[in-house]
Amino acid sequence: MVSNYLKTSSHRFYGAVVTLIMLLLYEILIIWENTSNVVIRNAPEAWFRTLLNFLGISHYYISFIMVTAAILAVPLFYKPGLAVRKNVFLLLILESIVWGAISGLLIQAIIAQLFLVTGSISGSIIGDLGLAIGAGLFEELFFRVILTSALIWICHKLIPLKWLSIVVAVILASFLFSLAHYVGSAGDAFEIYSFLFRFLAGLWFTTLYSVRGFAVVCLTHAFYDIFILIF
Repeated sequence: MVSNYLKTSSHRFYGAVVTLIMLLLYEILIIWENTSNVVIRNAPEAWFRTLLNFLGISHYYISFIMVTAAILAVPLFYKPGLAVRKNVFLLLILESIVWGAISGLLIQAIIAQLFLVTGSISGSIIGDLGLAIGAGLFEELFFRVILTSALIWICHKLIPLKWLSIVVAVILASFLFSLAHYVGSAGDAFEIYSFLFRFLAGLWFTTLYSVRGFAVVCLTHAFYDIFILIF
C-alpha cells in the first residue's frame, strides 16, 4: 500500500496536476492582490517574463502560456493503468505538510524568520500565500526540473563517472539556488551565513525532488514558506 502510493504519487502526471492547481491558485491571488495595487513576483517568474519579452513576446502572456502548458501536460504525462484517486492527492498534501513542517522546524532551529523567496513579504495574508505558492511552483520548476536536469546532462557529458556527475550537478544547482536570492534590486543583502543555509536548503529540496518527485517538492516548498510566515 505504502510502496504503491510512493510510486504513484511521484509520477509526472501528479506533478502536472499539482502544477496546474498551484498555478491557478497563484494567478487568482495575483488578481485578488492587484485590486489593492500589490504585485506578487518571485525571481524565476521574473526571469521567465524577461525571457519572453526578449523573444518579442509580451510578458503579460506568461499566465496564458503557463496555464496552457500545464493543461496540456496533464493528459501528456498520463499513461494507461495509472491510478488516479482522490486519496492520492490527499496523501500528497498531508505528506507535504509533514515535510514542510519538518523543514520549517529545522530551519527555525538554525536561523529565524528566513523566507526563501526573492523579495519582501507583501504585508497581507493573501499576498503572503501568493508568495509561498509562487515560490513553491516557480523555484522548484526552474531550479529542480530545468536547471538541475540540464546540469546533470551537461556534467554527464564532461564527467565519465555517472554518480560523480550527478553530485557535481546537484551541488552546482544548489549553489545557484542560494545565489539567486541575492540577485536584483529586490534581492537580500548578501550574508555568508544565510547563503550557506540556503545552499543546504537547495540540497535538501533537490534530494526530496529526486526521491519523491515534483509534486511533493512543490507542495513541500510552499507549505514550508507558509510555516515560516505563521511561526
